[in-house]
Amino acid sequence: MTGWQWFWTLVGFLLLVLALTFLYFFPPFETLVNIVLTGFTFQNSIFWVTVIIGIGGFCAFHWSAYKTYIGGQGSVESMVLTSLRGSTFTAVLLSAGAALQAVQNACVYLLQTSYPFDGGFGKKVGTIIALVVITGVFCIIFWLLKLIRPVKA
Repeated sequence: MTGWQWFWTLVGFLLLVLALTFLYFFPPFETLVNIVLTGFTFQNSIFWVTVIIGIGGFCAFHWSAYKTYIGGQGSVESMVLTSLRGSTFTAVLLSAGAALQAVQNACVYLLQTSYPFDGGFGKKVGTIIALVVITGVFCIIFWLLKLIRPVKA
């Protein structure tokens, strides 16, 4: 990505965060979402957004890899490697979204009127640590896959 593409990606991400923040404090939206999506609450909203983006990106990445390497170049090995990179990036996205959701849940737990440092808080911290480690492992795998180059025939 060039500098401008990164800039507009960050602007889009910030606009998404602002829109989600607005919707979080807009009670009719919460009621509408709870009617349409049973079981969806704002306690797990970050993970739901991550799952939707992950599924969409996963499908788009695989379609692009198929179109480029099978349709254009006829290289199955390159398509498989590119699809594996896309799958690993989706795993990074999902585990990072779950870690962010766990951080939000820990913050909500701490903002209660009486927040004891008990086993419940310890479970939340343990979950955060485990998800950050899993995200790091997926990042390392993604980095290693980026180093692998397909063999030219």
